Amino acid sequence: MTVLPVSILAVAIILEYSGLDIWWESIFFDASSSSWPYRDQWLFEKVIHEGGRFFNILTAGIWVMGFVAAFLHKPSKKYRRPLLYFLIAAAAGPVIVGIIKQTTHIYTPWDIIPFSGSLPYIRLFDPVPNGLPVGQAFPAGHASGGYAFFSLYFLFYHLGFPPKKYGLAVGLFLGTIYGFGQQARGAHFPSHDLFSLVICWYSAFFIYYLFYPKQWRGLFNDSCNF
Repeated sequence: MTVLPVSILAVAIILEYSGLDIWWESIFFDASSSSWPYRDQWLFEKVIHEGGRFFNILTAGIWVMGFVAAFLHKPSKKYRRPLLYFLIAAAAGPVIVGIIKQTTHIYTPWDIIPFSGSLPYIRLFDPVPNGLPVGQAFPAGHASGGYAFFSLYFLFYHLGFPPKKYGLAVGLFLGTIYGFGQQARGAHFPSHDLFSLVICWYSAFFIYYLFYPKQWRGLFNDSCNF
């Protein structure tokens, strides 16, 4: 699992430059009316987009309360550091994604000319014409909120929970659902989500090293055999 994310980046770039990104998004675009039928549809907008954001906030709040409780309840002292790890590791990926979003000139599908928008379609390595606004669409922010739960994999590993791979599955499931919801609305290309996936994975991976450098070597070997 340490090398696989690099391969995922390669897939993301292929999606961009092969035209598969555009082809996929065209499925959700109504060319006859130049509109995105699912942009405000209740499942994608209310349930997946707004509901997903609320779920993440609620989860973070509960986790913070658990962290505070571990300080007040002495028998739970051993869980303080793991709880803190999850809070920081889960937040790191979305924060990094948010910072990158403020610097790139990659736009949402609904903003670009091929889908009746006003901005050019710019890919990762394309030159950027002067005067264009920051895109704020790459990598995918909402999907990163789901992939942030990759931190559960490392938390379960550290605590010795046998089903640690379920922690990975939670992050993959939520990130994929969040990402698909935004793709259907016209807010992101699949490649945007794959970049967020990789950022969140490596964020959780290396922050585990900062918290538990001695155990990290065993984790590294275990991940290579995943």
